[in-house]
Amino acid sequence: MDDTIKIEKEAEEEIAEEKSVLKRFLAIIIAIVIAILIVSYVFVTYPIGTILGGKLESSPIRNNIIDLGKFSIAFENSTYNEIRNNYFSEQKTEFSLCLLGYKENSNKTVYHVTSLYKPDAYSQTFNEVVFKPCSEDTIILLHTHPYKSCLASEQDIITLNKTKKINPNVLMVVMCEPDRFSVYS
Repeated sequence: MDDTIKIEKEAEEEIAEEKSVLKRFLAIIIAIVIAILIVSYVFVTYPIGTILGGKLESSPIRNNIIDLGKFSIAFENSTYNEIRNNYFSEQKTEFSLCLLGYKENSNKTVYHVTSLYKPDAYSQTFNEVVFKPCSEDTIILLHTHPYKSCLASEQDIITLNKTKKINPNVLMVVMCEPDRFSVYS
């Protein structure tokens, strides 16, 4: 009888040990899942997710040219310097510019920016600018966003679509750093 009790106790201990190992394994899995959820929440919520998305979508300027593969934007006549000067002087609020020039269709489409002007603004805050429409000969609507926030807002896309009804070749450019732009066509 003692052997039977001993065997039963050993079997119960083995079962208890297996349950303990299973509980530890499940606890580790749950902890890993929670850690992944926390890390993903931190890295894909505002502003981190917006910054990462903007970095992927935007392009740097090199030698006064934004090269987007299918087409490029070439800044001529010191227009890029004028844009940068506006950018640095208006750090507290967004601003908009109407870029003028011409579109060249050769092997690769190139938007040549030869001049610009600043339209009258109805209101300007750190994350929004409401401005008078650019003239019909504008080839690019440029406006700034807060630092590293390169993604166009829903309102930006609405403005672009309204402008395209008047000028189907117009582009919208969001400037989010002194040398980084997102381009929408």
